Amino acid sequence: MTAIKNNRLFSDPAYRRQVTIRIRAVLFGASREKRGLVSSILLYFTLTSLALVYFAPILSMFVTSVMIFSDMMNPATNWIPRQFEWSNFYPAAWNALSITPGTWFVPGFTFLQNIGRSTMVNTVVVTLPSALFQVFSCAVAGYAFGRLDFPFKRAAFVLLILVFVVPPQAQLIPLIWTYRGLGILNTPLVFYGPAFFGHGVRGSLFVFVYMQFFRKLPKDLEEAAMVDGVSPLMIFIKVMMPLAKPAFMVVFLFSIVYHWTESLLSSTLYSQFPTLSVRIMMTMDPDAMTGVHVTMRTVQMATGVIMMAPILLLYFFTQRTFTESIERTGLVD
Repeated sequence: MTAIKNNRLFSDPAYRRQVTIRIRAVLFGASREKRGLVSSILLYFTLTSLALVYFAPILSMFVTSVMIFSDMMNPATNWIPRQFEWSNFYPAAWNALSITPGTWFVPGFTFLQNIGRSTMVNTVVVTLPSALFQVFSCAVAGYAFGRLDFPFKRAAFVLLILVFVVPPQAQLIPLIWTYRGLGILNTPLVFYGPAFFGHGVRGSLFVFVYMQFFRKLPKDLEEAAMVDGVSPLMIFIKVMMPLAKPAFMVVFLFSIVYHWTESLLSSTLYSQFPTLSVRIMMTMDPDAMTGVHVTMRTVQMATGVIMMAPILLLYFFTQRTFTESIERTGLVD
């Protein structure tokens, strides 16, 4: 009787339509918010594949950095070394990057000269102040482009786009002449100066980030402040800056990453004080090393891991705030 009843129900067109709708809902989802089984599998497969694409080189770099030379030559050893060689990090890579504090202070050199022997100190000296300058100076420029009307605004915007488009290699010779004439070549001012005036490493990109953020804010905030007699400068300081904390976070983290990994300008404009990125380039060329000949790929990979570690730790502790800030600045649109 039950089989007969089920056959009668299935022969009903309305019943078959409901069953079809439910099957489609389970497989493909009832709406955009509720994903089905097929869409979920495709989504997780895509995300997992992309994660592996980005994570595999990092894992390969770390595995290579702890290998011994015989494992490097053994084709059967791919992802799990037979022996972990931690000395590739310390003292080999540590000394190759000139991070060891014992190499700082040498008799016959001044304090600043000894401090300049540390690539870690040089990198921090370039990175942190430049990032702080860009956070505030690019905010002023982005607010002006996004909310204010001033003479030659379009011409200035075209120049901003050109700065973003023109590769830094094409700017090296004019920059060297300019900084040499100002007497600031091979000093941190080659990074501080442009960053202080709203430019610097990827400064035009940060101006775009702020401009995108300020454009999305309602104009009622400015109009209410103008009614109270507040000047545009005080509107920016009192009204806009407290609302721009997400943009500040995005620009600060991006600026740190770009300055930390920058090697072209550091090797030409700040060549007397090697940074971590420049020192890693030198480890790839044994003839360019001074006193240290790094010819093993394992030590080279260890220097890369040391270079990436601070950035990865920074993102690990700020990933939630960084993701929320990215969404609020409109970069995902």
